[in-house]
Amino acid sequence: MRTAIRKEAHKHSLLDALRARIAEHLYHAYSDADGLLGNLDRWSQQRITDENLAKVALVMNADDPAEACYRDLVREIDTEAETGIYLARHSTASGHLQRVLEESGVSGQLHREIGSIAPLVFPDETARSRPDLDLVWITIEASHDRAHLDATVSEIIMGFLMDDAESVRDMTNVMRALTYTYHEDAVRKRCNLPVLLSDAEIRDLQTMVTELTERSGDYDDRASEIRRKADTLYKSPLS
Repeated sequence: MRTAIRKEAHKHSLLDALRARIAEHLYHAYSDADGLLGNLDRWSQQRITDENLAKVALVMNADDPAEACYRDLVREIDTEAETGIYLARHSTASGHLQRVLEESGVSGQLHREIGSIAPLVFPDETARSRPDLDLVWITIEASHDRAHLDATVSEIIMGFLMDDAESVRDMTNVMRALTYTYHEDAVRKRCNLPVLLSDAEIRDLQTMVTELTERSGDYDDRASEIRRKADTLYKSPLS
């Protein structure tokens, strides 16, 4: 009995340490003067924190926490890549964006084509933007930054579960390589831009990305589940 109690106490101690590490990670993300997340109001920042801590609770209570976290990582990195492809340029200071530029299917040039891409991919934002497509770029940066933040939290959780940060980095690098390449190819085809990959490479890429996304499950359902959990665990300061 005492052994069981000690094990449970140890488990809660580890979880408390994980939550504290995530809270610290989010605090530093909000403190980054160069990021859009730092310009959010305190309520929005708290909501992001609540949802990520709710994700921790869901993952750790899952029958297979590592699998649950893996699915979240796929969802979040895939979402990050949808807009990250426009921010991946050779002048970037972001480490994860620099790494994807090593892939033959990620050009680092899509930002130069945004004038022809935006009306097709971001029609509402384009219609409301000034000539410099200000709202398009705000949308791109906000979507990327939120998804990337969520993904980095999942990386921390996975590192906790696997106790092997290097393996987690290798895993996320592979995910980003696949999803950034996939989304750039999709945009190039949709907007009649030259493709970068051969037909065989595209078929292989589509097969691998499809396997990832099917394994991760429905994106909207998971996001809704996390929001509901956050609503259950945390009270909004405005409620």
